[in-house]
Amino acid sequence: GEGTGSGVMARTGRPETPLRWRFLEKIDFDPDSGCWIWKGARHPQGYGLIKRKDGAQLRAHRVAYELAYGPIPDGLMVCHRCDRPQCVRPGHLFVGTARDNSADMVTKGRSAHLFGERNGSARLTRQAVQTIRSESGCYRDLAGRFGVSPSAIGLIKRMERWTRM
Repeated sequence: GEGTGSGVMARTGRPETPLRWRFLEKIDFDPDSGCWIWKGARHPQGYGLIKRKDGAQLRAHRVAYELAYGPIPDGLMVCHRCDRPQCVRPGHLFVGTARDNSADMVTKGRSAHLFGERNGSARLTRQAVQTIRSESGCYRDLAGRFGVSPSAIGLIKRMERWTRM
C-alpha cells in the first residue's frame, strides 16, 4: 500500500514512544544505596506508576522486573530487597509469594506485628492468659473477670489467640 511508515502512530501523530524508553526517562540513580529511584507518578504507598499505551496504570517496579527478566509468574509479587517502594532497579527486586514478602519484612524487622503484651492493643497480660488456660468454668464468668468477650476466652483456650507469648 501507500507508505504508512514503520512506527505505530500515537494520537498526536508522532510515533509511539516505547514503554522501555519512557520508563528509563523516569529514573534517578542514588549513588549511596545503588537504588534506581522512580521520579514519575507515584502510588500513595510510594510505588512508582507508569501508564501503558492503552491507559492502564502499572506499578513501575513490576515493569522494571518484566523488562529485565520477562513475565512475572502467576500468583507471585515483585518484592524489594532494598525495602524502598520507589526503587525500580531490577537487581534489587525478586519475585515471591505474599508469605515470602511477609517473612522478608519480619526478618528485616519491619513487621508491625508485636505479639503478646508488646502489642499496644493487648488487653491481657501473659499471666492472665496462663490463668485463663488453666481455669475451668464458664467462658462468660472468665470474660467478666478479665474484661474480654466470651468468644475471646474460647479463642485463647483453643490456642487460636495468644499463640506466641
